[in-house]
Amino acid sequence: MVNEKIQNVLSRLEKDIDYESSHIDDVPSEKRLNCISKNIGTFYDILLKSISAKRILEIGTSVGYSGLWFADAVMSNTQSEGQIITIDREKFKIENATRNFEEAGVSPLIKIREGEACKILHEIKEEFGEDYFDFIFIDADKESYIEYFDLCLPLVRKGGIVAADNILLPERFNEMMADYLYHVRKNPNVQSVTVPIDNGEEVTIKL
Repeated sequence: MVNEKIQNVLSRLEKDIDYESSHIDDVPSEKRLNCISKNIGTFYDILLKSISAKRILEIGTSVGYSGLWFADAVMSNTQSEGQIITIDREKFKIENATRNFEEAGVSPLIKIREGEACKILHEIKEEFGEDYFDFIFIDADKESYIEYFDLCLPLVRKGGIVAADNILLPERFNEMMADYLYHVRKNPNVQSVTVPIDNGEEVTIKL
């Protein structure tokens, strides 16, 4: 069961996502939501509850849709110790995400960091050290996925998960995603699988 206040905001955003999907040519690229689907959100909500995730890092906030799913799981797993850090560089999306988090009542749980992800990931390592996060989600510029993964893997605890979106779709990303999969799966310190839900998720556990 999803928290009621979170569900209300998710439902509103899902209407916006559906509209965008059916009117994609009418929405300027800089205004597009680029969110995960409801199916993928539900998948991660269940996954994060199952591993009792309390500390989450997200690269690519967008308007906060995925962050709301993550917040629901963290709130289910802990009463007071949860922490979500989400990174984005686009002010339009950050402003929207901030309003959505406030409306859902999860602002105390989620901290948005504005700027370039690689720089912020180095800062986070300095601040929190290694093996800190239970779950890290990559859903940003696809050409940087490999670099993000290499920066994120030390940050996640053993038994924790690094996940990436858009592994299967859109097709224009397929070559970059193939390179990402090869890079991840040759690492002897992880086990990884593609989950074929909607755009496709690569779920990688740190051994």
